[in-house]
Amino acid sequence: MNKINSLTLLSSILLGSLTANAADFLDTSAPENVFNIGARVGFNLSNNSIDNTPYFKMNLSKWGTGFDAGVVCDINIRNFISIQPGFFYQSRSNDYAYIYTALGGDIEYYGHTRHYTFNVPILASLRLNPTDNIRWSIDFGPYFEFGLDGSDKDLSKDTKYKEDYYASRKSFDIGLKMGTGLEFFDHYYFGIHYLAGCRNIWKEDFDGRNKAWTFTLGYNF
Repeated sequence: MNKINSLTLLSSILLGSLTANAADFLDTSAPENVFNIGARVGFNLSNNSIDNTPYFKMNLSKWGTGFDAGVVCDINIRNFISIQPGFFYQSRSNDYAYIYTALGGDIEYYGHTRHYTFNVPILASLRLNPTDNIRWSIDFGPYFEFGLDGSDKDLSKDTKYKEDYYASRKSFDIGLKMGTGLEFFDHYYFGIHYLAGCRNIWKEDFDGRNKAWTFTLGYNF
């Protein structure tokens, strides 16, 4: 009988511990604050593609670097789920090399682009608690991007020129943003996200999409 009572007690303790840990990991209680503001800064790797056509002999587009700076606002529904709109100023760049066949022979383009955008993501964010001092977020949602300025430098030896980036590309994009982040001690943040453009950014002739990886540090107030 004593053995049975001991096993029952031990089982109750273990079950209670597991239940408490699960409750801490996924905290479904009401938030103390409905709104939280955070600042973000970081860098990105970005690219925009041109899909191959029968005329291309070579089509290369290399990832370039840029920066991100902005703010986010957590709208806390429960402690484990938030809606997070954000407002970011971004620079993006890439290098390209195209060779395509036209009347009279092959035409070569080698160049570099850099452009600046205002990016507005609206993310659903699942918040989990691996430890007392670490919060893990999993984010997914749409973004809206508004082109501000930029340049496209053709560096080909026979056709060097510089034009407005948005002369041949659309200034508005919409896409999906997804990623994850860690918050330490209720304030310090590190996140990695991928942005996949859903709209053809070229005005004519070609078809292609924006894409980027962002790596951000932040502070949540």
